[in-house]
Amino acid sequence: MKSIITALCFTCLFMALFLSCGQREEVSKSAILSGRVTDTDTTIYLAGVKVFEKSHAKLSTVTDSAGYFRLDGVMFEEHNIYFERDDYETDTLWFEYTGHFDRPVVTHHITMTPIAEEQ
Repeated sequence: MKSIITALCFTCLFMALFLSCGQREEVSKSAILSGRVTDTDTTIYLAGVKVFEKSHAKLSTVTDSAGYFRLDGVMFEEHNIYFERDDYETDTLWFEYTGHFDRPVVTHHITMTPIAEEQ
């Protein structure tokens, strides 16, 4: 009888742990910041834009031919993400990763303004 009660207790404990696993919010140690960069005036996708974070993790990448970028390993904290390309004004995106995302991928659309030519 004692072994049956012990087995039932372990079964109840296992079921409680199993059911609670699906209800907990996932916390990821890092996120992926992705997006696309376009020209403000023409909405043309911009290739070759330097995308970087220089204060904490020093992450960096460059947009591909379709204007896409992806920064892996964005840690818990606040970040200033910079976007630079010749003939365009530098743009900054303030981003804070708190660790509480269902899926740790955050996507942004960035538009960059061309530098006006002097006449």
